[in-house]
Amino acid sequence: MIPNRIKLSKKATDKLRFLKAKTGLTSNILSRIAIMLAIREGGDLSNAGVGNMEGGQELNDTTFFGEHIYLYDILINQYIHDKQLDLSIGETIVAMVEVGVFKMGHIRQLEELSDL
Repeated sequence: MIPNRIKLSKKATDKLRFLKAKTGLTSNILSRIAIMLAIREGGDLSNAGVGNMEGGQELNDTTFFGEHIYLYDILINQYIHDKQLDLSIGETIVAMVEVGVFKMGHIRQLEELSDL
């Protein structure tokens, strides 16, 4: 089950702030996109490089995932099962955001998100 609060790394938080300034989308929406990009990539998340958590943004689960929280719960748990990850769901979410925001590194405007 998705934890009540998710704390992102400082690196991911900074990248999300940058992307928000460029696209106008909030961190929670950008994080959802990042998770879907990580799922699409299908990696094992060992290269996620989750950095320093101090100073990272913390979101509650309903803000983070909105009305689709149960869908994300199923997708993320299936991903953990399929990839045989030895991570908690919270750790997996943080790693997925790290991977996904890296994939969004070139985004400079909202329209470029559709190319992902």
